[in-house]
Amino acid sequence: MAGLRVIGGIAKGKRLKTRKVKHLRPATDYLREALFNILMYQVPGSFFLDLFAGSGSIGIEALSRGAERVCFVEKDPGNARLIRENLEITGFTDQAEVFTGDVFHILPLLKRKGCRFHIVFIDPPFRQGLVDPALEMVREQELLLPGGLAIARSAVGEGIAAEKSSFRKKRYGDSVLLFFKNEDDGGKSRNEDSGLSGEF
Repeated sequence: MAGLRVIGGIAKGKRLKTRKVKHLRPATDYLREALFNILMYQVPGSFFLDLFAGSGSIGIEALSRGAERVCFVEKDPGNARLIRENLEITGFTDQAEVFTGDVFHILPLLKRKGCRFHIVFIDPPFRQGLVDPALEMVREQELLLPGGLAIARSAVGEGIAAEKSSFRKKRYGDSVLLFFKNEDDGGKSRNEDSGLSGEF
């Protein structure tokens, strides 16, 4: 994918590296801009988890727009190296941690480390049946903070069982974004302070 770049925030316009491999399909500028317009008030100061991270473009966009820290999880070692290179390009290395390994092995590790997140973005390869088990493991490992959001990207028509529990669904080209909220507000959620309640 040519011309991959940061589209907003302090690193806006910086070009990101990518690789010509068929399983790497970074989100388009259009999808990323739409996503971060929705998350405008949630990203600043947040802890963000980017699963099946690919080139790291989503997590790096979050850092550019004020996320405090991002954890990237990517199975392919070449892609993991790419994420580290893109963090160096954008100057966010000190605010990030890259885990190289299978998402379903890394999530329990994050639990053991005591990691919890305001936003979890899940972007597995299309049509491989990974969205539902990834969402379930995020829930089981209690990685989402009270009031936090999980967003899953899937192919149009992929058939995600968890879709019925999402509170928002948006289509962008051949992709669908599903939005889920951890309804355990813990008394007062961070999202109440940032203007999120119910629908976006």
